[in-house]
Amino acid sequence: MEFFLNLSKRNKIIFIFLSILVVGFFIQTISKGLSNSCDLMWQPSKLFWDGINHYEYQMTTGDVFLGCQHGRYGHFLFIFLYPITLLEWEQAKIFWIILNVFFAFLIPIILCRSNNVSILSSYLILGIFLTCHPTRMTLNLGQNSLMVLFFLMLPYLTVSNLYKNFNLILSGISYVKYSTGYILFLNLLVEKKIKKLLLTSIITILGWLFYSYYTNSHLIYNFFEPLRMNFQGNYTRTGDLYSIINIYFLKENNVTNKIIQLGIVLLGNIYFLYQIKDIKNKLAKLSVICFLPLIFMPHSNYDYVLMLPLLIYVIKNYKFAISKCGLYLTIYYFYFHRIIRHLIDNDMFYQSGMFLIFTSFIIFFVNHIKRNNLV
Repeated sequence: MEFFLNLSKRNKIIFIFLSILVVGFFIQTISKGLSNSCDLMWQPSKLFWDGINHYEYQMTTGDVFLGCQHGRYGHFLFIFLYPITLLEWEQAKIFWIILNVFFAFLIPIILCRSNNVSILSSYLILGIFLTCHPTRMTLNLGQNSLMVLFFLMLPYLTVSNLYKNFNLILSGISYVKYSTGYILFLNLLVEKKIKKLLLTSIITILGWLFYSYYTNSHLIYNFFEPLRMNFQGNYTRTGDLYSIINIYFLKENNVTNKIIQLGIVLLGNIYFLYQIKDIKNKLAKLSVICFLPLIFMPHSNYDYVLMLPLLIYVIKNYKFAISKCGLYLTIYYFYFHRIIRHLIDNDMFYQSGMFLIFTSFIIFFVNHIKRNNLV
């Protein structure tokens, strides 16, 4: 309230207008989510809590609720989603939208406070994040990208020693989304922080053991079922290295090709993670960590919520030229990418071009961090 009172009359009017605009966008998004939310993992979770191995069930029968609830995620997600299994589909959607709205507000607020971002900049960041297409698409489709980002960022917050281990354990929930959560595991491995790596793995291991026990599934076979489901469906997009290799070079969907693809992708990730392993600035490191899955692994438009840490960093450090480039890139992906992509007839040409831009940017961004003594 003190912040608002200190504004000039003109700025108060602008602030009120923009706030109404943000609320309007958000209400529209929520209303769409209530009629959609098809990606919410309601069916796989209900199958699991009924004692059925949903991986085996969906791969065998092809029965996927609404045609989009493919349960390709890690075991713990379906344990975590127990509350929605107590609800009918329409009520489950409401529950998940409320949770996603909670994440949409909480993530930028926590990141801004943890990194001492000014109040004015914090409001600006919050407004951008609530109205950007990736956030709205997450709410609209009932996706879990906001949830994954929330848990992924926990180890990079400034907290007291009392909460550090707790945050690390909870951050392991991000591992349920293999195309994103892998980056945390890999980063801790590159930094040789084995204790932290083990702490983040607790939930994954316990989730796998409980899932196998509860569905009476073969322990070892069940461990690989999420990966098998991903590979069997040959999940790819067009704007990342993994998909580009699959589309242009290793077109056959077989084990050998997948191992080669993953090997190349892992080497690329490891290279960049090694470059930032000594960075002390947590926001700069988180920005790179969240950016890498968008370069190397298949993702959809809602996954660009991972660009939020970069948005916060570039606004806080706008004096640098690389920050201006980062801001333009983020705003483009938050508001214009989806529109431009549909206007261009050749999607592979467009996405491959954006892949090169993303890769070039992260190279310059990492060099900027090193050059400005953030290590």
